[in-house]
Amino acid sequence: MALELESYPASKRSNLEIFEELHQGTNWYTIEHDGWHLPATDEPKEDCGKWLFKGCLNVLAHKKSDYPGKIFLKTFQKSCYRADCSKCYRKWISRQSNKATRRMEVYKKKSKEPAKHIVVSPPHWEYGKSKQELAKEAYKILKNVKGTGGAIIFHPFRYDKNLNHWYYSPHFHVVGFGWIEYTEEIYKENGWVVKNLGVRESVFSTFYYQLSHAGIKKGYHTLVWFGDLSYSKLKIEKEPDTNACPLCRAKLRPLYHHGLFGYVPPPETEVELFVEPEGWHYLEPKSFEKITSTKEDKFEFMLQRDLYYANKGVTT
Repeated sequence: MALELESYPASKRSNLEIFEELHQGTNWYTIEHDGWHLPATDEPKEDCGKWLFKGCLNVLAHKKSDYPGKIFLKTFQKSCYRADCSKCYRKWISRQSNKATRRMEVYKKKSKEPAKHIVVSPPHWEYGKSKQELAKEAYKILKNVKGTGGAIIFHPFRYDKNLNHWYYSPHFHVVGFGWIEYTEEIYKENGWVVKNLGVRESVFSTFYYQLSHAGIKKGYHTLVWFGDLSYSKLKIEKEPDTNACPLCRAKLRPLYHHGLFGYVPPPETEVELFVEPEGWHYLEPKSFEKITSTKEDKFEFMLQRDLYYANKGVTT
């Protein structure tokens, strides 16, 4: 029996628990079709998940703030933000869901319409077509059922609960806007099935869950905008810069501590602190191995072995 994952009772188990259970004991890591596979199937990079520091040491600029004589310190966990990474894929899902939800909210305020969850599935006799060909037809169908725009996510696979097995069954999940009519006529005309799952209580949760088992392929976007929410039609403001000191607005830079006597390191969790400046130094990127995973995270970390030698050198 094919199982639509949306049928699990959300009140009993979280979506995160559900799809992570389906990683183990199934063919999650091995199923593939035309280069498409599921998330979290690749090994993490050496530094993925490492807890590091960044902050602002400009004590003079903080003199007239509520924290005179203090520096600002922020802990963060290094991530490659790859959908394939078995350690960082959750951060990839969260980042994508945040961006998508923000775009949806902008359009929702503008249109005064609620966001809906729609599933568009091709008939079995079209399974031999490529994702591009199927997507082209799906866009036409969404337009025909009066879908005005939204985000479309490709799912190459479905899960069979009885066999505990993923199998190829391409379909598209859409979070978007419009009336969604004439679905029966579409089915009779060409065999495509359009399911309107209704208005979403949480757009973020819907994106998060659908991305958790979406199709991944190098060179292809997992989430694509169409219609009134396409990049050419809907312009939104850039997200505010969170990589700035709350006291002086200076750009946060990588930090390290050389381990003075009695030093207690910050906890391995995301925290923001105002602390004494003693022992804290900026980490100069040119002095260490240059590693970057994204433009946003440039020079925000270093390998643990480099940090060890840096601390050792300062102490000496």
